[in-house]
Amino acid sequence: MADFQQQSAALKPDQIVEIIIRRRWLIMIPLCLSLTLGLFYTLTTPKTYIAATTILIQPQKVPTDYVQSIVTTDIGQRINTISQQILSRTNIEKIINQFGLFQDRPDMYQEDKVTSMRQRVHVKQQSTRHQGTEAFSVSFTGSNPAMVMKVANTLAGFFMDENLKAREMQAIGTSEFLESELDKIKKKLENRENVLAEYRAAHMGGLPDELETNLRTLDRLQLQSTEAANALREMQNSVSLLKNQISRLKENINSGTASTLQSDGTFVSTPSLSITEQQYELEKRQLDELLSKYTVRHPEVIKLTKSVARLEKKLEQEKTGKPNATPGQKTNSDKTRAASPNDNILFQYGLALKRMNNEIFNLQETLQKVNAKMLVYQKRVEDTPKREQELRSIQRDYNNIRDSYNSLLSRRLEAELAVNMEKKQKGEQFRILDHARLPEKPTSPDVRMLFMLSIGVGFGIGGGIVFLLEFLNPVIRNEEQIEVEIGLPILASIPPIGQPGDKRKKWANHVLFTAVALYSGVILSFFMVLNFNGIDRTLNLIRTYSNL
Repeated sequence: MADFQQQSAALKPDQIVEIIIRRRWLIMIPLCLSLTLGLFYTLTTPKTYIAATTILIQPQKVPTDYVQSIVTTDIGQRINTISQQILSRTNIEKIINQFGLFQDRPDMYQEDKVTSMRQRVHVKQQSTRHQGTEAFSVSFTGSNPAMVMKVANTLAGFFMDENLKAREMQAIGTSEFLESELDKIKKKLENRENVLAEYRAAHMGGLPDELETNLRTLDRLQLQSTEAANALREMQNSVSLLKNQISRLKENINSGTASTLQSDGTFVSTPSLSITEQQYELEKRQLDELLSKYTVRHPEVIKLTKSVARLEKKLEQEKTGKPNATPGQKTNSDKTRAASPNDNILFQYGLALKRMNNEIFNLQETLQKVNAKMLVYQKRVEDTPKREQELRSIQRDYNNIRDSYNSLLSRRLEAELAVNMEKKQKGEQFRILDHARLPEKPTSPDVRMLFMLSIGVGFGIGGGIVFLLEFLNPVIRNEEQIEVEIGLPILASIPPIGQPGDKRKKWANHVLFTAVALYSGVILSFFMVLNFNGIDRTLNLIRTYSNL
């Protein structure tokens, strides 16, 4: 190893050139063989073509401010899903039967055909954006260029159709789901509306929003109750006073004295009055008492006013139109006045007492009705907090269901717009940007790679052999090695002694090497032509010239 490092370090450029010239056959022969094998493999191996279709993902045409798309899946996920659908066994078999693929392989199993087709289809999403929009490509590889182009375009058409179907189905499915959910929640909403209406109808008048009205009504009833109680108490006092007056009048009747009721409630003896006058005086006092408590529009006041006016008119007729009586002869009125003046007053008092008792009864009945109403409104006011809590619970459930219904209704309307947009193909679409064309240059075999590989293998094998022969075989090649390695000085050098025929051998060697070099050059040139011009074009060109 040390000797190898010393020799490597001692090599000079002229020595390397000398080794290459001396070992030129060991370098040229492996290179020729490698180039020949590489060219043979390039020309004989089956050629593979690839055709690709570029599909542009075009955004929806309607602005999202007006219509929101309900297809919100990620574009990469959607492409992957569509790819799985297209590469399903059913679609793959349909494509195989449509284009008659694998007819040259009748012994091939159907599963192997499907697997081979899946391996030859490639979907690649573009990392760059075309005018702000994403794109992806669908490619197919095969040995027939025309068939590869047709299959690639067919696969692209499948992608576009499946995308439209998937978007429309997703939009319709979403709309139908929202429709069914809307029907369910609509029934719940109607049920809660009925419950709320029944509750309001059952507790009409006692609802929380009627509290203020109930309080005002209760105050008004309280005032009516107070007024009725005061009127009842005054009427009862009047009845008691009238009863006392009747008792005193009966005492005067028993004593045979005519009496007149004074304003202080006492009876005094008075001259005899007619019945009309006594009745007029009685009703006049009763009218004054009623006017002190009621207005002139009160029914009793109106009734007594008419009666007093009638009696007053009657008295005027009696004063102006009574007949002349002979001395010592009494008229019918005098007979009536003399007969029973106190009895008539007692009769009138009895009528007044009866009327006052009726009024007391009416006041008591009114007071009972007012008190009964007060109890009802008091109950309503007391139950208002309870009704408010119950109504709030029912209203809260109703509001929640109504909000959910309104939300679903708006979403349903948006879904219907999205469905119409998808049906009219105004949503996000796949548009073919570049159709697959007939491939002219095969992707396999790779001429450039085979060319570089052939040169590398040829030079590698030749260089390896030269390396082994030169550096592993300790042979002295020049004078300097003698002086350096052996340490002896060189006194003289004898040139090689020529043999007969050496010139001929040397000339033949040069001619043969030149031929091999030309052969290598031809192969290299042919490789370069194949690389730049393509295999098919080069072979077609050769066939054309050979036919000429």
